[in-house]
Amino acid sequence: MLNQKNFKFKKLFSYLSTFCFMTVSGSASAFYDAYPESEGPYTSSTAENQPWLGENFESYQDAQLLECSNNKSSIQHFDITSGCLSTKSASDVANGWQQGWTDDKVFRVVAIAKDSEGNELKYSDQTNQYRAKIKAWKNQSNIPLWSGLHAFTRYQTSDDLYVASVRYDGNVTIKVKYQGSYTTLGQTTLSNGVKTYLDESGHLAAGQWYKIKFSAIGSVLTLSLDGIELLSVNNDLLSEGTIGIRTDYVKTYLDDWLLLPTGVDGVITPVNPDVPAIPDVEKPLPITEFIPGESKIDNGDSISYNGNCYQAKNNPGIWEIPKANSWFWSNVACDDNPPVTAPVIPVEPVLPVKPVEPSQPSDAKEFVVGSTKANNGELVIYKGSCYQAKNNPGSWETPTASSWFWDQVSCS
Repeated sequence: MLNQKNFKFKKLFSYLSTFCFMTVSGSASAFYDAYPESEGPYTSSTAENQPWLGENFESYQDAQLLECSNNKSSIQHFDITSGCLSTKSASDVANGWQQGWTDDKVFRVVAIAKDSEGNELKYSDQTNQYRAKIKAWKNQSNIPLWSGLHAFTRYQTSDDLYVASVRYDGNVTIKVKYQGSYTTLGQTTLSNGVKTYLDESGHLAAGQWYKIKFSAIGSVLTLSLDGIELLSVNNDLLSEGTIGIRTDYVKTYLDDWLLLPTGVDGVITPVNPDVPAIPDVEKPLPITEFIPGESKIDNGDSISYNGNCYQAKNNPGIWEIPKANSWFWSNVACDDNPPVTAPVIPVEPVLPVKPVEPSQPSDAKEFVVGSTKANNGELVIYKGSCYQAKNNPGSWETPTASSWFWDQVSCS
C-alpha cells in the first residue's frame, strides 16, 4: 500500500496511480505532498527554534544504500521522492570521509523535521545549503540545458515550491512552481570567478565541488554559490515549507546538507576575492591542528594538516580541507609562531596637498557596505571611485576594480 504522506495524488488522478511511469530505481512520476491533510497536525516554526538534524553521511558505512523513492521508511529525517541515495567515499577527500552518492538521471530528496511532540515542522524563513561534486554528466550526447544542481526552499508539494538552479548551460535561475506551473523569477549567467565553473564548451564543469545556498527570508529569495551571491529576487507566493535537493543528469556526490538559521551562514560571508585577508599584526598566530568538521578558523589563523601548514583566507568552513593554492588556504612555514610583517606606513609629507576630488556623476549613489542595494547598470561611489554594477551584487559585495560584480568607471 502506498504511504499517504508520500504519494497523495490530486483527486483527479487518484485512480490512475498504478499507471505511473516507474524507473529502474523505483522512482515514480507521482505527486508528492510533504504535508497531507490526512496527517498532522503540523507545527510552524523557525530553524532557530526547531533545528533540522541535517546530513553529513558520516554515520553510515561506505557504499550503504540509504533510501530509494519506492521505500521511504528507511530514513526518518528525509524522503527520497525520485531515485536512490547511497554513500560513497570521494577519491579526493582525505581520511575516508563519507559522502552521499546518486547516479540517477532524476533525483529528488526533501527534509523531514519534527518537534518534541512528533509533529512535522513547516519552516517560514529558511536557508538550504549543501555541497555537491559532479563526477560526470549522464547521457553525454543529449543533456537537457536545464540539467544540473538545484535547491528547494518552502517545498510544500511537488507542485508548490521555490527552486534555485545552477544549470548545465551556465545559466543560474530562481523559479517558483505553483499549482504545477513554473514561473522564472530571475536569471543570470554564470562565469568563471572564484572557480573555473564552465568548461571549454561553456557548460557547467564536472570534477569539482560546488557549495549551493538558497535562502527564503521574508519575501526575499537569494542564491549563492561558493559564498558569492549570484541572484536575489522577491516573491511572497509561498510562506512556509521544507527544504530539498534536486539533481538532473549527473553522477554526483552530496555532503554537508544543512538547514541554517536566519542570519547564519555555513561559511561566514566571504570577503571580496580581490582583497586578500591580512592578519592582525598584534595578534600571535600559533599553529593548531585542523580537524575536519570541528575546527572553526578565522582569516589569518595558521593551522597544520597532514604535516603541512596553511594560513586561512576568505573564511573557510569546517569542511574546507586545507590544500595548497586553494581559494581558502595559503601555504606558510611550519614555525610555532610564523613571523608577521607589519604593514609599511608611508610618511606623510609635512604639507600634504589635498587632491582635487573627481566630479561625481549625477546619477551615482554612495555605496554603504551592508546597506546599499545596486541593480545591474547602476553607478555607485565607494572610497572616491566610481563603479557600475553587474551580475546582481549584494549589499556586502564591496566595489573593487575588475571584480565579478563591478566595473570601475570614470567619475567624470
